[in-house]
Amino acid sequence: MLFDWSIKITDIAIIFSTLLGPILAVQAQKWIERRGERKVRQMQIFRVLMATRASSLSSAHVEALNAVPIEFYGEKNIVESWKFYLDHMASDTTSPTWLDTRVTLLVDMLHGMASHLDYSFNKVEIKNEIYSLKKHGDIESDQDIIRRGLAMLLSGKFALPMDIKSLPLNDVALKEQDDLRKELLKLLGGKISLNVQVESKQN
Repeated sequence: MLFDWSIKITDIAIIFSTLLGPILAVQAQKWIERRGERKVRQMQIFRVLMATRASSLSSAHVEALNAVPIEFYGEKNIVESWKFYLDHMASDTTSPTWLDTRVTLLVDMLHGMASHLDYSFNKVEIKNEIYSLKKHGDIESDQDIIRRGLAMLLSGKFALPMDIKSLPLNDVALKEQDDLRKELLKLLGGKISLNVQVESKQN
């Protein structure tokens, strides 16, 4: 009996699929899991930024912003809009158009994220469909004013204006102060002289 030692292409394919099949399946599964985990993290960042879009000074908003370049790495449009928004947040807040520009840049970034995550929000919805108590906005604005004022005060760029209305003196102290002033004026005007006693020191 003779054995056929010739190897066919189909035999090689069967061997490779038997050996590599499980390895490739595991790698494919890991890739799918990593992609899914990344999508979950991106979704979390998007949710936080949407929830805090009216309070840009909140720690949750800042933390989510700082995670954007990591979790959206490779998404060029989102990362570019994040850079523009971040650059604007560090610019001069006293400009009259600063707030409107901030909102526009944030909406652009959130719209890009929404599209990437398969949400069908348009820019008007992102900008206007938001609930925020006016009092919360006032508190955030006041906190920002106080923070900037303290920073200027402590860095020496600003001084506290002082206006003394009155000194806490009683009538007796006021009369003594007035008498002393009158006597000093007489002395300096030469109307009175100082009594000086010279004592000799004896050993």
